[in-house]
Amino acid sequence: MKKNLLIVLILLMLVLSSISFAEFWESETINAVDTRLGIEKEFSIVNLILNGEDVIPDVPGILYVLDGSTRTLLPVRVISEMMGAEVEWFGDTKEVKITYEGNIILLKINSPIAYVNGVEKTLPDNVPPIIIDYEGINRTVVPARFISEEFGMDVDWVGETRTVIINEKKQIVSDVYFTMKNRFPEIRVKTTGEVKSSNFYIAKDNENDQLVVDIINTELSSGFRDYFIPINLLYYDSIEVSTYEKGTQNTRLSINLTDTRGYDVFYDDDSNELVVKFINSVNYIYTDEIYGVDAVIIDTKESPAYNPQFWVEKNKIIIDVMNCLFNYNDGVAGSEDSSSDLISNIAYSQYDPTKEYGEDEVVSRIVINLENETSLDEVYIEDVGNKIIVYISGDPLNGFDYYKTAQDSSQLSLKFNRETTVESELLSNNNLRLTFDKDNIDIDELDIDIDDSIIQSFTINKNNSEYSVDISLVENTEFVMLGSGSNNFFLNFVNIDLSNSKYKNMLIVIDPGHGGKDPGAIGKLTGVYEKTLALKSSLMLKKELEKEGFKVYMTRSTDEYISLYERANMANELDADLFVSVHINAHTNSDANGVEVLYSPYTTQHSDLLAKAIQKYLVKDLGATNRGIVPRPNLIVIRETKMAAALVELGFLSNKREEELLQQDWYMDKAVKAVKKGILEFLN
Repeated sequence: MKKNLLIVLILLMLVLSSISFAEFWESETINAVDTRLGIEKEFSIVNLILNGEDVIPDVPGILYVLDGSTRTLLPVRVISEMMGAEVEWFGDTKEVKITYEGNIILLKINSPIAYVNGVEKTLPDNVPPIIIDYEGINRTVVPARFISEEFGMDVDWVGETRTVIINEKKQIVSDVYFTMKNRFPEIRVKTTGEVKSSNFYIAKDNENDQLVVDIINTELSSGFRDYFIPINLLYYDSIEVSTYEKGTQNTRLSINLTDTRGYDVFYDDDSNELVVKFINSVNYIYTDEIYGVDAVIIDTKESPAYNPQFWVEKNKIIIDVMNCLFNYNDGVAGSEDSSSDLISNIAYSQYDPTKEYGEDEVVSRIVINLENETSLDEVYIEDVGNKIIVYISGDPLNGFDYYKTAQDSSQLSLKFNRETTVESELLSNNNLRLTFDKDNIDIDELDIDIDDSIIQSFTINKNNSEYSVDISLVENTEFVMLGSGSNNFFLNFVNIDLSNSKYKNMLIVIDPGHGGKDPGAIGKLTGVYEKTLALKSSLMLKKELEKEGFKVYMTRSTDEYISLYERANMANELDADLFVSVHINAHTNSDANGVEVLYSPYTTQHSDLLAKAIQKYLVKDLGATNRGIVPRPNLIVIRETKMAAALVELGFLSNKREEELLQQDWYMDKAVKAVKKGILEFLN
C-alpha cells in the first residue's frame, strides 16, 4: 500500500523525555517559555484532531502572536508519531533534516527560511519553527499551514471549539452496500482512495443498537442515491447515509442493529473500499473475586461463542473464543501475572487456527495457567451477556440467577434438580426469607451485595436440612412468586417508587473523563490516574441516579479512550436530557485545591444553572474550597452537546490532601451524592 504523504517528525535530542499526558485538557491557556524570546508567556491552547483521532500531546498546539497577527502552531512530534517520518537532528546548528518519499526538507529553529530539495522557501507568514518549554518539556511547534502546504494534508479550523483538524486529501464516496464475505457480514463503502474513519457504538434499551461510522474528509458523489439502505436480515436492520460536518465534511453511516454486535473497521486497498466487518473481539481480560470465588473475566463485544479445554496434567485452562479478533493489549500477544493466589498467569494471543480449526477460522486464545493441580470439578465456565467468566473454585451460585429485567424490575430464578417446594416468610425491615430442601440444589453460603434500587442484598445460609435465602428489599419493592413445587422457581420484583418516578423517562449521559491511552492527571504521591478515579466516581454516580428512577448511559464503562466529539455525539444521538462529564483537577501549584464546575456559555440549555446547582452542593457537602463555576467556551464535550451540560472537577490530584481524600470511598460517595443533589435541584 502506498501511503499518502507523511507529516514531518522533528525530534530534538534535548527533548528525549517520556511523554507526560496532558493535564491542561480542561484549560483555556497554558503558561510556557517561548525559547525564541527567552520569556514565559500565556498561550491560548488549541485542540488537535488528526484523521479523525484526538491527538493527546504533552505540549499542546497554541495560538502564537507575531507582529500583531495570531498564528496556529502545532507540535510536530506527536503528529509525527501517528504518521511516521525519517529525521536527522544536528544539535550544533539546531537544524533538522526530514526525508520522506525522496524529498528533503531542512528546517532551522527560530528561522522562517526552509530548504525544500535545496530550494529556499519562506515558511507561512514568516513564522519560524520554535521551541516551547512547558513544565520542563520542550517541543517544537510549526505553523499549521506549513503542514498543509508541504505535506499535502487538508487543514481546517473550527473556531467554536478552537480545534485544528488535519486530514489526508478529500475522497469521494460512490457506493455503500451490505454483503457477506468468508461467513462474516460486511458493509462496504466504495471510495476514490484511502480514507480514515472514526466510530462509536450506542447500545439502547428497547430499541435497535446503533453503530455510527464517520468517514473522514469525504463527500458523496453526485450519483449517490441510496441514503437509506434496508437490510432486513438477522441482527441487521438498515444503514442510513448522510453528510456530517465536523470542521470538514464527512460521510456518516448510521447502522441500525437489532442485537449487540462486535465490529472491525478497516480499509481494503485491493478494492478501494472502507469495510465494516461484524465480528466479535476480545477487549479486556482481568481477574476478580465474584461471590467469594476467584474468576477470570474475558470481556468481548457481543455474546461470545467459545470452546473451553482443560489440560489437567499441565494445570491449564484454555478458552478459544471463536469468530473473534484479539484486541486486548493492542492486539499484541503476551501474558500477565494474576492477583489471584490460584492463578500463575494469563497468556493471550490471536491464535493460528489452521491445524486445529481450519485456516478460515478467526480465534482468540486465552490460556489460564494455574498455580496448583486443579480438578475439573473445581472449574466452572459460563457466559453472561458479553462476558466469559471462568470460576477457579467451581460455581458458587449453581442454579441461582438474579438479573434486572427493566429499569424498575428484576427476577430471581432457582433451578432445582427435582420438584421443590419453596416456603416464604416476610420478616421485619423489608426482609424476605425463602427456605427449601438443601439436597435439591448446590449453592455456597454467601453474602451477595446487589444494591440496584430494587434489591439490597442476598444472604444464603445452609443448615443440616435446608437452605435459607434472606432477601433485603429496597423500600417499596413488591414481589410475586411463581413455580413453587416445580423444578424452576421464579421471584419477580418491581419497585413502585421507580415505576412511579417522575424521572423514569429522563436520560442522563455520564462521561467519565479521559481513559485508555489518556490517563489525564496523575497523582503526585500515589501515582493514581485521573481516568481511574473518573470512572469509579461515574459508576457511583450512575447508581445514585438510578435510585431516583433516571435512565443512565455511560460514554465508557471500562478503561478505553473515546474521542471528544464522539462523547458529545453519543449524547446527541441518544437525545439525552442532561450530560455530566466527570474529571479530577490538577495544577502546577500544589496548594491549589477545591471544586469547580465548567460549562459552555454558548449553549441555550441553561448549562450555567446546572453548573451552579452542582457546585452549590459540592461546596456544601464536601466543605471544599469554592472555585466557582467557570465558563469554558471551547471545550468540545460541553460545547457540542445539544442538552444542558456540565464538566465537574471533584478536586486536585496535585494537592496532597485532596489526592488522599479522592481515593477514599466515603469521600467519593459524598461527592457523587452532591452532584446528584445539584442535578435534582436543576431539574426541579
